[in-house]
Amino acid sequence: MRRHLLALPFLFLIGCGIPKDQYDAAVADANAQKTQRAALEQHITELDKQIADLQKENGEFKLKVSDAENVMKKQGLELTELAELRRQKQAAEARAKLFDDLVAKLRKMTDAGKMSVAIRRGQIVLALDTDVLFDPGKPELKKEGQAEIAEVAKVLATLQGRRFQVAGHTDNAPIRTSQFPSNWELSTARALTVTKLLAKEGVPNEQLSAAGYAEFDPAESNATPQGKAKNRRIEIVLVPNVEELGLQKLANK
Repeated sequence: MRRHLLALPFLFLIGCGIPKDQYDAAVADANAQKTQRAALEQHITELDKQIADLQKENGEFKLKVSDAENVMKKQGLELTELAELRRQKQAAEARAKLFDDLVAKLRKMTDAGKMSVAIRRGQIVLALDTDVLFDPGKPELKKEGQAEIAEVAKVLATLQGRRFQVAGHTDNAPIRTSQFPSNWELSTARALTVTKLLAKEGVPNEQLSAAGYAEFDPAESNATPQGKAKNRRIEIVLVPNVEELGLQKLANK
C-alpha cells in the first residue's frame, strides 16, 4: 500500500504571526520531505518490477532434459534472488512508513521551522538548529533547547528496538578556547549534552550513542550565512537495522 504525505498546512502560518523565515524554512522542509518520500516510493516500484520480471521468467521457464541440472541450478538461484527482493521491498515499505510516522508525530516542530525530518545517505535523520539549542560556543542547552529535545525524546522512546546516534555539527568558523581547542571538541560536547538529556527523558541508554563531526560533514556550502546556519546543527540519526543495511547497500550501488 502506498502512502503519500499530505500537504502541510502552511497557508495560515504567516497570518497567525509566524515569522517569514520560519515559514520559508517550513515550506523548504516540506518540499524536501515530499521529494525524499517520492524517492522511497520509486525504489519500492523498482523492486516490484524486478519481482514481477523474475516471476515471469520462472513462469515461462521450459525444462530441457539435455541441460536439466543447469536449469534446476539457475532456477534455484532465481528463486533465492526473488526472496531477497521481496525482503528488500518489505524493508523499504517499513522504512517509508517509519518516515511518514515521524513526520506526522513531529509536525508541530517541523511546521514551526525548529527541525526537519529528512533522508540523508539512506538514513532517516532528524536535524535541529544549534542556534536555537545552544548559545554560541557553548555546550549547555538553553531552556528552549531543553524543551525541544524533551519533545523529541517522547517520540523516540516509542520506537522500540531502534538505535539512535546523536551527531554534533558546526560550520567552518574556527573556535580556539581552553575548553574547546577546535570544533571537534565543541560538536562532540554538544552531542553528549543532547544524548544525556534524551536518556533522562526516557530513551533507553543502550539505544543511544554520540559523535562529533565538527565542520567536516556539511549539509550545505559554508559560502553563505544561510549555508553556515544549516551546518550548525544536531542530527539524530536512526541507525539502520540489519534489513535496512541490506537495502542501503543496494541503494548505494
